[in-house]
Amino acid sequence: MKTIPLVFVAVMATTAFARSQNNQTAVPDAPIDAPVVSRAPVVLAAPSATVRALIPHALVVSAFTPPAPPVLKKVPVMRVNSAVTIPTKNSRTMTLLRGEASTLPDIPPPPPPAPLKAKRELTPEEIAANTYERRHGLLIGATIYDHRTSVVNWRHPDTGEYYEAVCGFDLGLLGGTGGFIHDGESYSLFLMYFGMDSAVLRRFIKNYVPPLPEVMPGAILIVKGDPQDLIGTAPITVLRDVIASENARLVPFQAARERYQEASAAWHKAHPPIPHDEIFWIRPHRGSRYLKPANEGGAK
Repeated sequence: MKTIPLVFVAVMATTAFARSQNNQTAVPDAPIDAPVVSRAPVVLAAPSATVRALIPHALVVSAFTPPAPPVLKKVPVMRVNSAVTIPTKNSRTMTLLRGEASTLPDIPPPPPPAPLKAKRELTPEEIAANTYERRHGLLIGATIYDHRTSVVNWRHPDTGEYYEAVCGFDLGLLGGTGGFIHDGESYSLFLMYFGMDSAVLRRFIKNYVPPLPEVMPGAILIVKGDPQDLIGTAPITVLRDVIASENARLVPFQAARERYQEASAAWHKAHPPIPHDEIFWIRPHRGSRYLKPANEGGAK
């Protein structure tokens, strides 16, 4: 089975959809065709009722506030020894002014490098700590179709084996959460994902339809990697548990994030940056090579 692409770069800007609380159950115009699978995918078992997963911190998004205007830096009066002006974009210029030397004390020489430490064997405690950190720091990539099907990619925390799964839930609900607790253990989450609208995708790529297999809501279909390895499949199973446990908090949280992003985009569109000339002051430090005369090899 071919690997399902993570990102459709050519249409990412036009097919990425915005999350809203009202379209969590959006349905595409037609079901996505299922591929011919060379090896039977494995559906992971449903989570146990005793598993506890939660997001301990508050899921709050503040209302968008326009940024404060930039503070104009006042440059003290100083002697200018040389100046160079070069043109930049938008018919603007960038000027470099070389001023008088700083009066601060000379920069001390750097300390000698520390001696190389001989390699040593890690203690059992250090090995256990490294293993725990590796297994509890989740680096996940995903493409989410219609807020209901997620194509998820990750690697085995110990062996680096590549894993891919098609999931019957919206993994984007965890965007911006940063971490959670699962069965009393803390996890950190770095999630990079893109949202796709199947109807829009078909309009822009008429000759190609993403080959997504059918998956039941809440199910995980492992299509790459060893489904029997509980450590390898743990990243996606714990994420499923968190979404199932915190869905009531995650949906309004993502709606609030969407409102913030829309307000921010609207403000920045209405207030584009104004091009202006740039001036940079350079004050060589005492003892700097830039203060040496040109015949001694320094800059003018």
